[in-house]
Amino acid sequence: MTKEVREEICFRLAGGESLRSICVDNKMPALSTVLLAVVQDRDGFSVQYMQAREAGGFSHADRIIDTVDKVAAAELDPQSARAMIDGLKWAAERMASKHHSSRQEIDHSSTDKSMSPTPALDTSKLSTAALKELMNARETPDTK
Repeated sequence: MTKEVREEICFRLAGGESLRSICVDNKMPALSTVLLAVVQDRDGFSVQYMQAREAGGFSHADRIIDTVDKVAAAELDPQSARAMIDGLKWAAERMASKHHSSRQEIDHSSTDKSMSPTPALDTSKLSTAALKELMNARETPDTK
């Protein structure tokens, strides 16, 4: 896979084309060749590929808007549009989940680390005597 071929693959992915349809083109490498290049990160290709996939998610989101416009203009049956939109939404959510997913991820840490969770005490390396001492310290005066 030459640099030009990798760029073409990424350009087409970013436009919303599937990798399978790209690889059907006889000028392009086989699907397995591209996927191996991604997994093996040949020449840093995996980063380019993932960025192109994320851009493809934005492309699918844009197609949703186009589909809605076609329904509003009575150019497309609403039931057909719903099926198309569901598929495009699914693809956009997976390709650019940070931007299009309905699931929100909340980061509970702070930049100065003052609100970061503290790790639990690792008791696996404590001696039996130290564990007993910890257990006794936890007991309230009512349970002694």
